[in-house]
Amino acid sequence: MNVKQRLVTPEDIVKFQWPSNPTISPDGKKVVYEKTVVRTKENDYETHVHLADSSGQEKRILTTSGTSNLGPAWSPDSKAIAYLSNRENGMQAWLLSLDSGEEKRLTRFRHGISSLFWSPDGDYLYGLVPVHAEKANVEMLAHDKTQQELDELIAQENKAWAAGPKRYDQSYYKLDGVGFDKGQRRQLVAIHLATGDWKLLTNGPFDASEPVISPDGSYIAFVALRGEAPIYGGQILRVPAAGGELETLYPEADAKVPVYSPDGKWIAFLANKEHKQLYVMDATGGQARLLSGEYPFSMGDLTFTDMYFLRYPVRPQWSRDGEWIYALSTREGKNEVVRFSKEQEGASPEVVVKGNRTIFHFSFDGNDGLTIAYSSPNQPGSIAFVNSKGEEVRLDDCNEQLMRELIVAEPEEFTFSSVDDWQIQGFLLKPASFTPGEKYPILLDIHGGPHSMFCYAYFHQMQVFAAKGYAVLFINPRGSSGFGREFSEAVHGDYGGKDHQDLLNGLTEAVRRFDFLDGSRVAINGISYGGFMVNWLLTKTDQFFAAISEGCISNWISMYGTSDISPVFIEQEFAGKTDMETLWKHSPLAYVDKVRTPLLLMHSEQDLRCPIEQAEQFYIYLKRLGREVEFLRMPDASHGLLQIGKPALRIARVQAMVDFVSVRLPQV
Repeated sequence: MNVKQRLVTPEDIVKFQWPSNPTISPDGKKVVYEKTVVRTKENDYETHVHLADSSGQEKRILTTSGTSNLGPAWSPDSKAIAYLSNRENGMQAWLLSLDSGEEKRLTRFRHGISSLFWSPDGDYLYGLVPVHAEKANVEMLAHDKTQQELDELIAQENKAWAAGPKRYDQSYYKLDGVGFDKGQRRQLVAIHLATGDWKLLTNGPFDASEPVISPDGSYIAFVALRGEAPIYGGQILRVPAAGGELETLYPEADAKVPVYSPDGKWIAFLANKEHKQLYVMDATGGQARLLSGEYPFSMGDLTFTDMYFLRYPVRPQWSRDGEWIYALSTREGKNEVVRFSKEQEGASPEVVVKGNRTIFHFSFDGNDGLTIAYSSPNQPGSIAFVNSKGEEVRLDDCNEQLMRELIVAEPEEFTFSSVDDWQIQGFLLKPASFTPGEKYPILLDIHGGPHSMFCYAYFHQMQVFAAKGYAVLFINPRGSSGFGREFSEAVHGDYGGKDHQDLLNGLTEAVRRFDFLDGSRVAINGISYGGFMVNWLLTKTDQFFAAISEGCISNWISMYGTSDISPVFIEQEFAGKTDMETLWKHSPLAYVDKVRTPLLLMHSEQDLRCPIEQAEQFYIYLKRLGREVEFLRMPDASHGLLQIGKPALRIARVQAMVDFVSVRLPQV
């Protein structure tokens, strides 16, 4: 079929489909997954659950009501799924029979439920419910009120809470994208499917997360977050599935995603604050063994792009014989599925699924089949089944028709030597309408984190700039994940040091290597840590003709007291040196008088990660100095605007970036 191709536009964001969370059925024959699309008229998104058979011969949508249908969990007999839906009474648990198509709502919790999973015998469904810390009870929705009455009551209560005073005595009382703490803690609940009766299993001074049940159904292990910033993980606890005393299995507050071995004797999990590694311990607790100590790369998905939409923590997964543990690895611009031997401590893992792409979720049947959700440079999202021979069957090419229409630039990878002779990875996108012999302006893009990684994935913002005639340069400087622990931690106490030199050295190398780049016409942009780095670089050099700093940091002193993840994040990143002299020394605001580059500051008004006061300070000082600076405030948006903001705002931000840079582009 002949398709007339065209260049990518900012408005294409509303046409993408984002798949996520593929999960293989216990019998290995089917896969459920989520798919999110934009509702243009409503300026929001809707997510539904889909089903495919592992042969790729059949697929269908399973949910059609509500706008948020998430977290499908297979029944042990593979005949039904439980899932979350907002179609009635908020986010409740629903049950769908795949044989009859019958659906029924299972819960009426006042504040909803999350993280559904089954007992091995199929008699119980478990999940997490918010429990008020002071009332210590689970609130239920009244049975004697209509849906409209319940909706109105909930709206009134939420409005009253938002308008009222809020009093806290803990350090961490807010979370970006969520808001302010309402005094609730997520706790485990068991629901008997035959009767609908439920029982609260935990009621402690922690948030329970990432629960998993033992194969014999006797215990539930989970991660307990005890009042600290949740970004690094928590302790691993367990509780009898019938209720009872809690036990601490892993006491350090840096664990994530525990999972039982098939025989129930072991628990595998990820731990360490920043550079996540794979551990295994006895299911009753005790000393944990590090399995990935000789493997230099990070476990989990630490990639940076403006796609995916829904991303979940990815658990390690066991082979059925209990000999192998499969995990997702972040390595040198790609995500791969690797497997470690349970017994061979420190042995190099085997790469099971690889390629120049980014796998952001996988599910393993324990035997010979995996299903993956992934993105590649020319594909925002796909679902595939991979057999034991490594052969792939595409289950859902979500964006195939759209991508045939678009002219997409492919990244070229290169490496260069930087400070201390460290090898640094870079990528370059040629302009989409590249013509040999012509010279092109450059946009240097800097990722957030800093402990994330540019990767082989579709990045819409970059493709829009490529469509506008820019070569887009993106680099993984020291501090990035995916290049080893020493590389990731190299920025600790040195923000704006050798990392900024990596970026400038990468720009110099790209101009030397690619003769079509015009080194006299370079713009720069970055978000979060990237926004910090843009601000910082503008105090060091005047070589850029325009700059965009989004969700930035300008003053580490005020950041220490206002960010939702501070002070622990800044204490980690500054190697414990958080005195005002040190923080001010690394703050771009301290050198704001040196900025001469035209700058656009973009910031979300509900950003709790890097609060908007960071941009406000930089903006006002530049204004008073008479510099060329503009301020774009994004309403009703969090720090996650890049990936999950309202579609119209996502279009507006990219268009504003293109406009600001293009107007200032020097002509040749």
